[in-house]
Amino acid sequence: MSRTAVPLLAVAVAALAAVAVCAGPAGWRWPWAWDAIVVDLRAPRVVLAGVVGAALAVAGVAMQAVLHNDLAEPYLLGLSGGASTGAVLALAAGGVPAGAGAAAGALGASALVRALARGPFDPTRLILAGVAVGAVCSSVTGLAIALAPPERLLRSATFWLFGGLGAPPWPVVAAPAAILVAATAWLRARAERLDRLSLGADVAAALGVDVARVRRGVLVAAIGLTAVTVAAAGLIGFVGLIAPHAARRWVGAPVRRCLPVAALGGAALVIAADLAARTAAAPREVPVGLVTALVGGPFFLLQLRRGVTA
Repeated sequence: MSRTAVPLLAVAVAALAAVAVCAGPAGWRWPWAWDAIVVDLRAPRVVLAGVVGAALAVAGVAMQAVLHNDLAEPYLLGLSGGASTGAVLALAAGGVPAGAGAAAGALGASALVRALARGPFDPTRLILAGVAVGAVCSSVTGLAIALAPPERLLRSATFWLFGGLGAPPWPVVAAPAAILVAATAWLRARAERLDRLSLGADVAAALGVDVARVRRGVLVAAIGLTAVTVAAAGLIGFVGLIAPHAARRWVGAPVRRCLPVAALGGAALVIAADLAARTAAAPREVPVGLVTALVGGPFFLLQLRRGVTA
């Protein structure tokens, strides 16, 4: 089954993307019509949805591998709180792109978490520092929304806090796609070292793995992927939790097999969520992050009930 997983998923993602390009509030558009609605609005949005989903899934595989925790996900280390704070402060200040503010906030939060958890690597301390930083950032975000003029901030802030793909121009899609390809290639080249790391730091070191260097590189890759997706589409949660779990159930735990399956699964999940967000309450649009949360929340609770913690 593992040999057919990637081709089958690739076909499924392509078919889902074709339906997503055709369907929308403006009515059905056949792909060969190739009019402005398809070329300039739906196609780049669908591609961005796939890229964001794949990037979050790959980041989730990386985070779960390095933290030895199957419930880890890309926003765990305070990234979601930092990103929302950066975006909202940029919107409140004016003159600063919210995407740049979100990326800067995510990177700043990750640096703060690492500084607070400095010393010997301890996944538990790192996670707790991330929870604390995320809580502080959420408070700052709430204060900014409460104190800023609502007509300037509230509607725009909703995009970043609950996730939204909007109508991205093609150049906006290029940067996340390039980072996704580079980070996935880097992680895939180190798949064997990550598999050894899953056996424990001492065993991995005995097998010739530079544990500290691999951990640092993997965290940087996961943080970079998360920051660029937040900058492009706001906070879309649970993708980095669901897709890696589904991939491991299908093809097993080895990172080399899990990465492409998780990436395709994440792409399919966000494309499907965005399609539902655009069409379920048309002509009104539901934030994509709310759709993924409706799926991801019960999934997370189910994993807790099964006792999946590491």
